[in-house]
Amino acid sequence: MGMSALNTNIDTPPKYIFLGASGRIGRLLTALYAEAAAPPVELFWQVRRRKSDLKNQFLWSDFKEAAPLIDCAKSVGGIDGLFVFSSPAADISRAPSHTLSLTVSLVEQAIIAAKSARIPRVVVASSSAVYGAGCGVPFMESDPLEPVNPYGQAKRDMELRARELAQKLGIELCLLRIGNVAGADALLGAAGQRTADDEPVSLDIYPDGAGPRRSYIGPERLLEALCDLAMHRAMLPTVLNIAAQRPVSMNALLDAAQIPWVARHVPASPKQDIVLNCEALAQLSGGAPSDSAADEIISQWHKALSAT
Repeated sequence: MGMSALNTNIDTPPKYIFLGASGRIGRLLTALYAEAAAPPVELFWQVRRRKSDLKNQFLWSDFKEAAPLIDCAKSVGGIDGLFVFSSPAADISRAPSHTLSLTVSLVEQAIIAAKSARIPRVVVASSSAVYGAGCGVPFMESDPLEPVNPYGQAKRDMELRARELAQKLGIELCLLRIGNVAGADALLGAAGQRTADDEPVSLDIYPDGAGPRRSYIGPERLLEALCDLAMHRAMLPTVLNIAAQRPVSMNALLDAAQIPWVARHVPASPKQDIVLNCEALAQLSGGAPSDSAADEIISQWHKALSAT
């Protein structure tokens, strides 16, 4: 049985299934999508247990069983692609090694199920952690992968296996090396749960007076980028960095979020700048210069939180 072609009717919104609606990123995106007046992509949100307040939800608890995905695709006249953001743990970046290995298995199962359901495109969430620490120069998609922790290594292994499997099965694959998603990241995600009685956040401050600079993206901009990729009819790049165009300092983010912090002065280091080159993304989904501003990133995070 051949694969279905991508939807080429420009008057019909593409149909995608987002795997991982209950995850940290998924919760932010579902809230924003529910408030969109006329979303350009029809998104169905995969959950393992039904949620009373989620529209367009798709119950699929075991990716090894392709039947629910096949039935869903048939019921809506075909699915154009999957966004694979699923993970087996609530905090996958800190999960034990056996749980990290399950991430590879989930992606494999999703790609195999996509083939069975005649879904031609799979877009998989990877991470900028696959690049490693670097030397202060923005990472490009063609740079070597030198992960320095188990999380980055697991994402690298997942990418390699996904490439092999997608090529074997004839699936179009796009791997998203995502920077930090505001509110789903270690800095803001944890700081946002703090109370007035907690100690201020301790942050490294370098000789230039700034903290670590990282590639961030607000949840609203991420949803926009995913929709732009879904609407792109030609082949997507196999690998794509995902973040706002310019990096942002962590102290600026904490200030914008009005989260108290104290400086921990450290010597100069290339580790101050671990950032992504997102020129390729800009060609597919332009965005705006303001997307890189700390105030805008925090505003998008707060908007998503208020919608949940």
